[in-house]
Amino acid sequence: MDEKSLRWNRFIDEVCDREMDTLSELQQKAVLCFWYDTEMNSGGHSGYFDCYPDTDPQALYDAILFIGYKEIADNYKKALTEEEEENGWVDTDDAYYEFSPSLCECLSEFVENHKDVIFL
Repeated sequence: MDEKSLRWNRFIDEVCDREMDTLSELQQKAVLCFWYDTEMNSGGHSGYFDCYPDTDPQALYDAILFIGYKEIADNYKKALTEEEEENGWVDTDDAYYEFSPSLCECLSEFVENHKDVIFL
């Protein structure tokens, strides 16, 4: 496994499982994006909103923008403002899965580019 992959795994194992109040602001933004992406790939917006009802929507929106992905941030905002459809957030979920690069790919690059701050 290359160094970048090892750092990504370390980010997941050592940073994402910590309590948010123990993280720096930059780490918090990365972790918010990680859990959003993870849940989106597991259960879409319905799953995310069920699992993370206490997340400040503006904080997540700002975190996605900070990572550098305005289109995904805007899609998230659209999911927040639309009523849940009978089958869930079909349009915003489908849009999320079409973004390229993915949020995970952008976040991985973000972690790599900020490794000196992410791994304090």
